[in-house]
Amino acid sequence: MLHSNQDASPGNPHRLEALLNARSVAVIGASADPAKIAGRPIAYMRARGYTGAIYPVNPSREEVQGLRCHPSIAAIGQPVDLAIIGTAAAHVEGAIREGIAAGVKAFVVFSSGFAELDEAGRALQKRLTALARAHGVAIVGPNCLGIANSRSGLLATFTTALESHALQQGGFSFVSQSGALGAYWMDIVLRNGIGFSQWVTTGNECDVDAADAIEFLVADPDTKVIGLYIEDIRRIDAFRAALDRAARAGKPVIAIKAGSSSAGAAAAASHTGALAGNDALYDACLQQHGALRVRSLTEMMDAARLLLHNAAPAGPRLAVMTVSGGAGVLIADASEPLGLQLPALKPEVAQALVPILPSFVHPSNPLDITGNVLQDTPMIGRAMQALATDTDTHAIVLFIGMMHSIADAFVQALSQARSHVRCPIVVIWVGAMDSSIHALEAAGIPVFLDIPQAMQALARGLQMRRTRAQIIQRPGALPTMPVTDGGRSLPTLSEWDGKRLLASQQSVQIPAGRLLKAGEALPSGLPYPVVAKLQSDQLLHKSDAGGVALRIQDAPSLQEAIERLHELGAGLGIPVQGILVEQMLPFDHELLLGLRREPRFGPVLTLARGGIEAELDPDVVNLLLPANADDIAQMLGRLRCFKLLQGFRGRPGADMPALARRIADLCEWFLQQPLRELEINPLAIQGSQMWALDALITPMAMD
Repeated sequence: MLHSNQDASPGNPHRLEALLNARSVAVIGASADPAKIAGRPIAYMRARGYTGAIYPVNPSREEVQGLRCHPSIAAIGQPVDLAIIGTAAAHVEGAIREGIAAGVKAFVVFSSGFAELDEAGRALQKRLTALARAHGVAIVGPNCLGIANSRSGLLATFTTALESHALQQGGFSFVSQSGALGAYWMDIVLRNGIGFSQWVTTGNECDVDAADAIEFLVADPDTKVIGLYIEDIRRIDAFRAALDRAARAGKPVIAIKAGSSSAGAAAAASHTGALAGNDALYDACLQQHGALRVRSLTEMMDAARLLLHNAAPAGPRLAVMTVSGGAGVLIADASEPLGLQLPALKPEVAQALVPILPSFVHPSNPLDITGNVLQDTPMIGRAMQALATDTDTHAIVLFIGMMHSIADAFVQALSQARSHVRCPIVVIWVGAMDSSIHALEAAGIPVFLDIPQAMQALARGLQMRRTRAQIIQRPGALPTMPVTDGGRSLPTLSEWDGKRLLASQQSVQIPAGRLLKAGEALPSGLPYPVVAKLQSDQLLHKSDAGGVALRIQDAPSLQEAIERLHELGAGLGIPVQGILVEQMLPFDHELLLGLRREPRFGPVLTLARGGIEAELDPDVVNLLLPANADDIAQMLGRLRCFKLLQGFRGRPGADMPALARRIADLCEWFLQQPLRELEINPLAIQGSQMWALDALITPMAMD
């Protein structure tokens, strides 16, 4: 799909405007039965007050569900923004052509039997894509559950989630490649009183895809938080740009990515592909562009609850109040592994709490206010205001349980505190009644039913704040990739040939070395100790085959090693290019560095702990390119071995800013080269210097 990203403006409306803000809807094949697929949208919109015009289209009927029915779209005689199509697959193309001729700007296709079915279905779906491109119309689906806009009452869907729920407006919007997951999401937000703004199920994505929908929602004034369910990404650059726009606009994206797979089978030449599996790259994409990845709709709702009420903390420092000392301990235990802190109260804050608290309560963090709240419930608000005088407190967490007899007093005290306290307030209320939850959340206070969900949501909210700050500092547009993928890889080079190519860049140094051919005399003045390595483009993992001799201290030992390595090559039956003899260099740290052009994601940088532990205990991070030194510095910080790189227990640390700059420069060099893959393992590090002790390079055919 070749879509052009566009910003909505009065003179340049977004391509989905006629779809999601449709002022008139035609239902092709409209049914008088409100339970049928082509009858449900009409029934739903009529019952929930759709503000636009509804035009049933069915040549065999004159009236449908109390509305005049038209024999064709052309017979309507009025402008139609959106047409809903639920006919058999064979009739969809004709219906769209008829709609285009009548001036329809957007289509929702419920029908199945396209690319998800067979080759004939794929061909039919391609024709729909061609129609969308040729005529500039938006097509959602096929094989989708439709769309919804709670503000206008537009319900171009046949989901059963609307059978028993009233429509409720809210700030949450959802984009789903699965109709079923979309239905479950709608049921949850309506059942829990969260409501929604826009709802889009994209189905087979013959035209409108997840990137289009996210881009539209960034400009939707009613959308505060975007939920996302994806199984695949059709246009990776557009998707990345849409996520960036959402982050810059302050509209958090919470994503479920279904499916995971290993790229190990394709990693014939290097370890990088095995370490950077396909799912890990989706993970990197979402994280890099500000989206929070969660594992379930429940986790999505927990995070959204916090974000919809602007309760994400600006930092990690929490003040905790409880009616139970044990709950305070549990909150502290849950906070530490998430990077959240419960610092001791400042003396002036503790002093301010003394006249507020009962005489038997000692001011501390966590603060146990005890069951005394039963007789002095307003104390909660006074204590919160005292805690909030510390401007270094980033959020206040209150834990309570049951106490339904004073629930109204609790709600009143907390609602009043919300208007005076500058930082977010988060309530954990075990056994809370729905009425209490709704009242507090109406006051802007998110309510959680247990400790783990609340603390996880706070940690994730903080993570999203930090990521957004990083995105805002980046350049606004993704640069164009300098090298176009030729689509075909050449054989991987031997280490010697690869290092000669790598020598054209200046970021990573190459150890001094010579390639010795069979029978060639040893050169004098070699800088012992040295390493000798068998060179063949058919022996890429030399250590596994015994093709490396380390710590050779003198000429006789080197000669013996060379002879043994030649014998090894002959025994393996491979062509031997020679024996590479290199100086052994002292270093403090080693990493694996991989650069690959992935079919879906384009250029990707992978960093991992090097050495023999690389695959035994993978410690891996990935970054989609292009990226700058700041991105790479943050990437290094996500490695578990980061503390070792900084220096640990007297071990020298690397110059991390210099390391990030050098890796960024190497990435830029790679982007300019016709290379499929580059792996340096190990990448030896000492101070601000890096050496490629081994390198595998796979060129890319450019014809």
